[in-house]
Amino acid sequence: MNILLVYYEPIPAGQTTHVLSLARGLRARGHRVSVVLPADLDRSIKAFQAIDVDVVPLPLRKVLWHPRSVFSLARLVGLGSGRAPDVVHIHSQEAGLLGRATAWVGGARAVVYTPQVIDIRRARWHWLYVLAEHLLAHMTDVVISVSEADRERMIRWGIPARKIAHVPNAVDLNGAGGCGDSAGVRKALGLDEGRPLVMQVGRLSAQKNPLAFVEGAARVIRERPDAQFILVGEGPMREAVALRAEALGLDGAVRLLGWQDNAADLMVAADVVSLTSEWEGMPHALLEAMVKSRPVVATAVNGCPEVVADGETGFLVPRGDVGSWAKRVVDLLNDPVRRDEMGRRGRDRVEDVFSLERMVSCIEGLYLRIAKTG
Repeated sequence: MNILLVYYEPIPAGQTTHVLSLARGLRARGHRVSVVLPADLDRSIKAFQAIDVDVVPLPLRKVLWHPRSVFSLARLVGLGSGRAPDVVHIHSQEAGLLGRATAWVGGARAVVYTPQVIDIRRARWHWLYVLAEHLLAHMTDVVISVSEADRERMIRWGIPARKIAHVPNAVDLNGAGGCGDSAGVRKALGLDEGRPLVMQVGRLSAQKNPLAFVEGAARVIRERPDAQFILVGEGPMREAVALRAEALGLDGAVRLLGWQDNAADLMVAADVVSLTSEWEGMPHALLEAMVKSRPVVATAVNGCPEVVADGETGFLVPRGDVGSWAKRVVDLLNDPVRRDEMGRRGRDRVEDVFSLERMVSCIEGLYLRIAKTG
């Protein structure tokens, strides 16, 4: 099959991880794959080129696309192009708005859409987003929900259940490898090997609520003054996070590493991996932590409860409840035996439920079904 993948994100993060893994898996199954992505994601472009897929960088934006992007995508999907894809698979809320309409107008044979996240920052506009999703569903053959909770919500919005398929996100177990060298990673990062480490990997944005991580760190340090904390990621809240850490006297305890190409590999150095998100889809950061046999403490939002078996592979806490987050982190720091046990169970859970092979097989099956009937 000839498959076109389209996605948007402002900096490399979960979308890139997901689409890159899917593209690699589809190529391994003999499909021809092309990828449309923002032209300013230089690292991502090189990563896709390295796995031998056709890469089409375009000046994509969050909502309003440059006219050249619209016309270019319409030409790529059009039946008169001579190389029209059998399936156009659009990822992310942002790309899903104009991207689906453009694909439909351009005459795409079949359109698949994975929003990853179905919440937005400005709650007062959520009704408009829901309306847009409802209308655009008429231009979509299949909507892939990464969590069962989100699938049920979209059905309540009025999107036909027959159009929504639940396919959880996944990680490459082989690519992830084993646990690696914790001491080596800590040394490379300039961390004290003898002190416990709590790490969070995610964009410094309102969605991930990194301020809750900093507030929670201050509480943990009251119980465990030897604890050290790392935030891996970039985003618009970087300055606010740094200022809050300084105000709480955490300069030496909380470090902001910025964007790291090998963020998932750094998790091996952590005793606990955190996620303080206000909303999510099915976060890759949790799956990557569990592959590294690391216990997690995450907010119980969207697909997180489907990833984390509460009390078995980590802990779930209410969104915004810094006190509960800090307590669970301290519980794990104080109990290394339980930490290790939860980490092993997390690795087992990913192998059983969230393997990349299973995800690619499910999505390929959807492609084949709609390509035959579309």
